[in-house]
Amino acid sequence: MGIGYRIKEARENLGLTQTELGQKVGVTGSAITNYEKETSHPKEQIIYKLMEVLGVDANYLFQDCVNIPLHTREVSISEYTIIEKYRKLSEDQQKFIKEIIDREYRQRPICMDGQYSLEVDENGDTVLSVYSNGKFETYPLTSCTLNAAHTIDESSEEDKKHDEEIMNGDNF
Repeated sequence: MGIGYRIKEARENLGLTQTELGQKVGVTGSAITNYEKETSHPKEQIIYKLMEVLGVDANYLFQDCVNIPLHTREVSISEYTIIEKYRKLSEDQQKFIKEIIDREYRQRPICMDGQYSLEVDENGDTVLSVYSNGKFETYPLTSCTLNAAHTIDESSEEDKKHDEEIMNGDNF
């Protein structure tokens, strides 16, 4: 990715055609096509106009062109939009947003391969979540029934029936 990709991304985010963007910055639609395909590059004055019309800054346009570690340079258009909105908030609102982000970040699970937990999914079903290779895999447990009263094979049929009545009763 390079400046061409970022020009296209910002243009599409605004719902502009290549011809419309070209008219706004003083070049042809074909020139915008060439910039986006990176067969040619805009001159300095056109870059300034592109930033103004697209509502982006040089950091956004050139983030893929400089050798900065990945975690600090990749910004999607939606993240950029969030940053712009954040900057328009009052100090108190910004403080509130920072607190929410900090709280959510602290609640992230720190997991190692092989860790697991039983959870309830959005449908109310119990699932087994296993962390492996950097992500959680979930397995439904709807077909499993935990029945501790029958874990010992030496229980008599009468004891098992009695235990089953207790387990299925209204008071359990």
